[in-house]
Amino acid sequence: MIRRFLEGCIVGITEVGLEMSSVEKAIRSIVDEVVAEAERRILEQIRLQPDKTMDIRETTEHLGVSEKLLYRLCQAKSIPHERYGVSGSKRPTIKFRLSDLEKWRSKQRSLNYVD
Repeated sequence: MIRRFLEGCIVGITEVGLEMSSVEKAIRSIVDEVVAEAERRILEQIRLQPDKTMDIRETTEHLGVSEKLLYRLCQAKSIPHERYGVSGSKRPTIKFRLSDLEKWRSKQRSLNYVD
């Protein structure tokens, strides 16, 4: 987000006709450093978080969807989950890993949003 804003400023400056190559290089360098540091902090936080296992109720609260929709997504094998219990049971125990859900959500966002 910051990178796009600053790059937009650079484009605006060059469109006005000002030659700012050294300023552009300085801004790009600063942006690259800030982005690299932010990525490092985010990855460190992800590594420190234990992978949480959630049940249906916790997952519906986390995703903000109904139990009925979550069961349908599981039945259609559209969402990552683990089933426990007797084969063919109407209400098997279903568990979700937080890391799997976050990857799935990220994929859903990319499928539903074009930048």
